[in-house]
Amino acid sequence: MNASRILLLSNARPLRAWRVAQRIMQEIPGAEICGIIQQPMEKLPLAQRHIASGDKVHKGWFRLLREKVVHRALWVVHGCPPNLNAAEEFTAEKLAKKCNPMGWPFLAENIGAINVVDFIRRQNAGLILVLGELPLNPELLSVLSHDVIRARAQTGPEQVLQITIEHFARGSGGAFTIASLNIPLQPYDGSSGFTLKTDLITDDLLLQTAAGLQTGTGIQTSKTVTEWTRKIVEPYLAQLEPAPIKTAQAGIFNQRFRSTWKLCLDTLSLCSLFAARNWYRRLRGQYPVLVLAHHLISDRPHRMGMTTEDFWKVLCFLQRHYRIVSLSQAFELLRLGDVKVPTLVLTFDDGYADNFVSLRAVAQEAGIPVTLFIATQPVEIQREFLHDSAQGIRGLLPLTWDQIRYWSLRGAEFGSHTRTHCDCGSIDRVKLEWELIGSRHDLEGHLGKPVSFFAFPFGQPKNISSDAIEVAASTYAYFASCLGGENLPNQAMEGRRHFLRKTFYSDLWELELELQSVFDWVDAIKQKIGRKQPEPNNLPDRVSVASAFE
Repeated sequence: MNASRILLLSNARPLRAWRVAQRIMQEIPGAEICGIIQQPMEKLPLAQRHIASGDKVHKGWFRLLREKVVHRALWVVHGCPPNLNAAEEFTAEKLAKKCNPMGWPFLAENIGAINVVDFIRRQNAGLILVLGELPLNPELLSVLSHDVIRARAQTGPEQVLQITIEHFARGSGGAFTIASLNIPLQPYDGSSGFTLKTDLITDDLLLQTAAGLQTGTGIQTSKTVTEWTRKIVEPYLAQLEPAPIKTAQAGIFNQRFRSTWKLCLDTLSLCSLFAARNWYRRLRGQYPVLVLAHHLISDRPHRMGMTTEDFWKVLCFLQRHYRIVSLSQAFELLRLGDVKVPTLVLTFDDGYADNFVSLRAVAQEAGIPVTLFIATQPVEIQREFLHDSAQGIRGLLPLTWDQIRYWSLRGAEFGSHTRTHCDCGSIDRVKLEWELIGSRHDLEGHLGKPVSFFAFPFGQPKNISSDAIEVAASTYAYFASCLGGENLPNQAMEGRRHFLRKTFYSDLWELELELQSVFDWVDAIKQKIGRKQPEPNNLPDRVSVASAFE
């Protein structure tokens, strides 16, 4: 048998099977997919069906109808842009269509059916990789006569999920444990968010095991996977503590910073003036490229955090109405000056370790790129960020260099955020050069490739001196602030190196108004008539578009 021929046996959502198949082709040299067997949707575990449906399983017909009306209305307000079908459910039928051009044999069948064994035999697989919980009894294994790797999950005491990777070697008749991890439930974990995170870690372990078995024995692979786990996963897990049962709950979704009546008035503007503007942009192919700024996706309490489940829900909404691209792609679109659909970039500042699992899990599920701006000194010394320590926040550490390299090789973009997360309102040129130029050298030294992007910490006018602008412009191809506003393709791109970022709200209503620049417009009017009121203390940092850079 050829160990590089891998067959997927999936008792998980079809999209997860597709993502794992893609990762096998990208991450395991010489591997090929010789077949995929997908359990029918109605036979899947509830958590898998919930994620696959985009949270529709628990919604009543009235709520689904209301959401459909809202989505249709927003599509019209956006100018009826073409080719935005991301909300379509990824079914077994869609997986079959994806497999066809790849030349991968596909079978959608109850895994207990007799013809499943015949299908496996015909594919001449060297290794069977099992996604999801499946009973693998000795009789079935002896009939298959293949190497099999699977993950077994067990809920232990103190709100901890234990994931064990097992290898069934041909003719062994029993399982050999490759690796085992304990993942504690966190205070704001919801069912879907926790499933997304544990699926990601499980898939990482399965792929590391599959790669190891290409060239080594089970014992050798166990040593390799254990070492990989120590370097990549354990720094994240070491921060976590099991959540008390009474505090474990779904995320704090729909947190709003403005009153409902103000949002209603802003929405009237969106449905009139801004709808007309969007139709004009649609006809000219001149939509802006919008950039959202956030910090942390985590299921632990943090003043700047958004839970995994909340982020997944927000991303389902965004994918329905916006094309999500990387920062590199965004600037290419702006350079060409042809943006035919609403376009969005997601950026995350500082470099929190929780993002390695929570953010990465949702981004991988959705298949979207993200850009992270890293403050390099906290990464180097593995201590809390100073702005967290000043607030008495402990235990939320930065990413490690091993995690950054691992994620970078799998598509994430990384930019600089100074060395110490300093206030760049300083006029001390020596300090600014040490922070801005030094952080680029740090990143490039560890990533082994050029770093072109920089984001100012805090990002407001008072935090960005003219000296800091000069150093950033001489060091990086592009730099970012959090001044709000839009990046328009009809603006001359020659010499344009500063891009504007908007606030990433967790409430969909506020988020859409922010993306459409309604808040910027309202603030500008208030300033002109001298009635600008101070923002609430709990409002995320944002200001009007007035900028010293333009």
